Amino acid sequence: MPRLLRGRWIAIGRLDINTQGLLLVTSNGELANRMMHPSRQMEREYAVRILGTPGEEMLARLRRGVTLEDGEARFETIQDAGGEGANHWYHVTLREGRNRIVRRLWESQGVVVSRLMRIRFGDITLPPRLRARTFMELPPDEVNRLLQSVELPPETIANPFERPVLPRRKSRN
Repeated sequence: MPRLLRGRWIAIGRLDINTQGLLLVTSNGELANRMMHPSRQMEREYAVRILGTPGEEMLARLRRGVTLEDGEARFETIQDAGGEGANHWYHVTLREGRNRIVRRLWESQGVVVSRLMRIRFGDITLPPRLRARTFMELPPDEVNRLLQSVELPPETIANPFERPVLPRRKSRN
């Protein structure tokens, strides 16, 4: 990440070591707090590759909710995303960010997750051509939509990566 002139980078949510995908970072602490706070119920979407094809009964249980060691959890939606052989892809959404929640939900049903990628957080979707370990800056209109989605006022922000322009010294000649 580029150095900021002021402030620090704050990750919005986190990804565990075995998860890839969208990670939002900001220098706006209030934005980060509001997006992560459980009361906001910010939707997250994941592409999940599992070993095997679960039955409709199992998918219904995952939508209704299952009891985990730290309380009940469920997927808001589960969409079949195809696959071949022993591996099958699903897109799942949920509204909470508990530690390893997607993996734990599938594992509660005896299913092994072989790959997991976050593809959306709130209204921000992972661009399809963005390569791993790279970043892109959101355009100002998307930043303002994001701020408004958590009831923060839009901002007119100078680019935080630019060096400040200092006045030139007057020559003594």
